[in-house]
Amino acid sequence: MSINSINLDALIRIVPVLIKSNSSFSSLGSISHSEKNMLVFLESSKFISKALRNPEISCILTNSEIAEKLPNIYGIAISDNPRYDFFSIHNYLALETDFYWQDFESRISKNVSIHPTAYVASKNVVIGDGSIIEANVNILDNVIIGENVIIRSGSTIGSQGFEFKRIKNEIMSIAHAGGVKICDRVEIQANCAISKAIFGGFTEIGKDTKLDNLVHVAHNVKIGSRCLIAASATISGSSIIGDDVWIGPNSCISNEITVGDGAEITIGSVVVQNVPSLTRVTGNFAIDHKKFLSLTKIMRRYSNYT
Repeated sequence: MSINSINLDALIRIVPVLIKSNSSFSSLGSISHSEKNMLVFLESSKFISKALRNPEISCILTNSEIAEKLPNIYGIAISDNPRYDFFSIHNYLALETDFYWQDFESRISKNVSIHPTAYVASKNVVIGDGSIIEANVNILDNVIIGENVIIRSGSTIGSQGFEFKRIKNEIMSIAHAGGVKICDRVEIQANCAISKAIFGGFTEIGKDTKLDNLVHVAHNVKIGSRCLIAASATISGSSIIGDDVWIGPNSCISNEITVGDGAEITIGSVVVQNVPSLTRVTGNFAIDHKKFLSLTKIMRRYSNYT
């Protein structure tokens, strides 16, 4: 994770911006993120109020019109294309500097079992006592694995995630500068994929959580302790899953969704809104399970389906 701090006026060496008021930042993110001391971009006035409610934002990259509406408590940089310049800054810091991550030689405990066909990056990996890495597993850089973790055959941990931006008639690839943190006693079964975080920090899997085959966990996701996630489930970027959650086979959770402690996502559900604690949801789009059953009975009554 980043331990650096950058003054906003240093950005003029990276992108063509005008500094309206100077300040410093130690992380980047979107206006919905909660990293400390963030630089964010703002290109639409309808998101001003949301940005002002986030106490973690210290600097804003925006256009000249929005800059006039922002209070002077922020560092403010003005750009003709805030989105493009923001991600250009991020890619530069991720690929050309140690702003997000300081390299170290990988550390593997003595009693770890690693199959000969598995790959473990030579830098920026920690594997704790008693862990098992099976055949054809890929442990890429920026991955921290706790004790007594099992990673089954064919899984990839720490991959680049799916983050691209359509900017200036191009598709811009966004570097993933963070990592993956897998806590003690997690089991990840065959052919799962877990992407590293984008803006530093970690995609996280909590203690005693178990992932079935073919589960995809996207960048920045936080999964709590003792969760059970069945085969082919997809958890999209920046979602937060509480403790003791059940996610059924082939379920899909959209990005930036919060699922509360003890919730149940039943088989094949498509979740596009937050799920409160101890709630059971079903369907596409997922709603309360009992409501779904009632609606299904009504539909059957007026159709040929039995």
